[in-house]
Amino acid sequence: MNISSYRVHSVLRCVRFILLLAVLAIPQLTFAHFMVAQKGTLNFNGTGAYLLVSLPTSSLIGIDDDADGLLSNAELTRHITSIIEQVQAGLVLTDAQGAKTLEGIRVSLSLHDGTTTLTDQLIVMGRFDTSKTDSQLSFSTDLWGTDSSEQSLAITVTQDLEGAELITLTPARPEANLYPSVPTVLLSYLRFGLEHILGGLDHLLFLMVVLATGWGFRKIVTALSIFTLGHAISLIAVVYGGLALPASVVEPIIAATIVGLAVYDFWLARNNLTPPVSRLVLIFACALIHGLGLGGALADLGVNPAHQVATLLGFNVGIEVGQVSIAAAVLVVFALLQQFVGKRSVRVASALMTLSAVVMGSIWFVEWVML
Repeated sequence: MNISSYRVHSVLRCVRFILLLAVLAIPQLTFAHFMVAQKGTLNFNGTGAYLLVSLPTSSLIGIDDDADGLLSNAELTRHITSIIEQVQAGLVLTDAQGAKTLEGIRVSLSLHDGTTTLTDQLIVMGRFDTSKTDSQLSFSTDLWGTDSSEQSLAITVTQDLEGAELITLTPARPEANLYPSVPTVLLSYLRFGLEHILGGLDHLLFLMVVLATGWGFRKIVTALSIFTLGHAISLIAVVYGGLALPASVVEPIIAATIVGLAVYDFWLARNNLTPPVSRLVLIFACALIHGLGLGGALADLGVNPAHQVATLLGFNVGIEVGQVSIAAAVLVVFALLQQFVGKRSVRVASALMTLSAVVMGSIWFVEWVML
């Protein structure tokens, strides 16, 4: 970008900010449909970063006097000092020198219906001083609403020389680096993939079923790699193709695949049959379904359009590393059981793992269907 273009963009951003200030000066009713809930922008211009965001009123403490879940102009006026203090503490821009304070804060009601003067959203506007910033910046928040739909915050970040990027914050990941490098994105989503495996009930149950087959380490790693491949295909369809199914549909199907594969393994064991290679096809088909659930997790977290490849690669590598690590640990336990207790103990442990997966998967299925 040449110097003249840079100056034009800077002027346009200044004009935009002045217009926003003008809008804030207009009576509150002009805010009908002005900001989408839990959305915002962070625009860098010169020595400042200008924040405009819509926050749930339930994220702030002690401001809803009548406990109706809505905020009025009277309540806003009465608690404006407390609101500003909580906003300053809860919306933070950080660099190597520490946290920067949001200054010049303006707070207004976000009125989505011109017939009412009550709202469950507040529009917050302010400026961070970035004049002395020369290191990696991160943005964080701890202002989460009480409703499940108020548990995320999507911020579009713009900077003249860097373009635009989207960051999505959640209670599980309340901080994000701004304009991170590709290695940083890879490591971040690799860690997220590991966390998802270790904390995801569906994956742990499915791993129990796969590991209980009696296969050796090499074949189990092959099965888990095929499972990861199925995930990757579904994630690509979600991220690039926009494929999306509601959790109420995906989650019971995932539970059904766990129970179905476990019952199939019981049938093989009862008939003294060795698990066939075609079982890998079933694992791949199940992985395609499980990947849709993973796609929902990624959608909740947010995928920066500038780093889609790094995001998918890091996430899938994290899943594979987590799966192989768990498999290795379980096989070590099986080997110790076989050596010190006997082969029968391994068969009993495998049967208990499969039975546990059937019971827990069935309960999970019923819970989702009954919702």
